[in-house]
Amino acid sequence: MGKHVQIRSFTSLFFPLIPLVLFFTACSTSRSVSKENYSKSSLSIGEVVNRIPDYSESLNTLEGKGRALVSEPGNSDRVTIEFQADTALSLLTIQNRIGIEGGKMLVDQDSILIYNRLDDYAQKLSIYDGRMTSLNELASINILDLINFKVGKEQVQAVFENNNFLQLRLKNGARVYLSKEGGQVRQVEQPPRSAAPYSRLEYESYGELNGFILPRKITIFSSDGDSRVVFLIRSLDVNPKLPELTIDIPKNVEIERL
Repeated sequence: MGKHVQIRSFTSLFFPLIPLVLFFTACSTSRSVSKENYSKSSLSIGEVVNRIPDYSESLNTLEGKGRALVSEPGNSDRVTIEFQADTALSLLTIQNRIGIEGGKMLVDQDSILIYNRLDDYAQKLSIYDGRMTSLNELASINILDLINFKVGKEQVQAVFENNNFLQLRLKNGARVYLSKEGGQVRQVEQPPRSAAPYSRLEYESYGELNGFILPRKITIFSSDGDSRVVFLIRSLDVNPKLPELTIDIPKNVEIERL
């Protein structure tokens, strides 16, 4: 008889967290994105895209710690996460408040490798299998790309604006909302039936760290819109030297591919 495959949530393993100290210098306040009164902008696509902070040439690795608040049908929980990321991979280590490691998630462009150390199982799944784990919304995007969301001029179809925000309408139907003050991305909305593993991203509380303007709070909504993960970044190191990003899975643990 074949082994029964069961997807279990990491978040059920953990307790409430002790808040950590912020290491950012605040430089902006949060303001809800208005969806009303947009009109065609006189600004060119290139001019607007150039306002968006793009650190793709200077930000190559990240390492930090944060808290994830998970809300989904029938479940609400919080975990602490240590993360490391380069331009290809993200490694998430999930812990409870007394430092006991419960699991790791290694994310590449297409898949998520999960190892639950406490229950001793490993599984590999597509980033598009959004309901497989409670943290899939966070794990479906490379942390580096999530924190520094980028838009290329070739992706944009038109620019609209209201009093406080710029709205980029992308050729794939997505909409990206920018702050007029500094050009920071404030919200990303995917069109209905999008192939993206999330439906919406919300960015808040930007701060300055070693010359980089980065968000401290990111909310990721699932592709079906029924669940979300609020990711609060508590400490961050930019461009650290990282070890090889991998998960040391015991040889006796078989990786189930789903």
